[in-house]
Amino acid sequence: MQDNSDRRRKRAAPLACAALAVAFLGLFLAALLFLLPDAGGEISVFIILALYAAVVLAMIAGILLALRQRLREIEGGEEEDARKY
Repeated sequence: MQDNSDRRRKRAAPLACAALAVAFLGLFLAALLFLLPDAGGEISVFIILALYAAVVLAMIAGILLALRQRLREIEGGEEEDARKY
């Protein structure tokens, strides 16, 4: 049976990677949203920037969902169950 410090150590890497990825995508999203009002008055440019922003938001949501799943696996001990086989 694992103690809490071992689980805490296994949680550190997924949390750090997810935070780094979300921070990078957040900066990209902020740049897109900064450019959005200055689309030059053309609706096509506005639509393209809005689509890019929606894709970045979807990527952030996917990263957070994958992080949630990974943390549940660590808490549930599924990683140790797989080692038996």
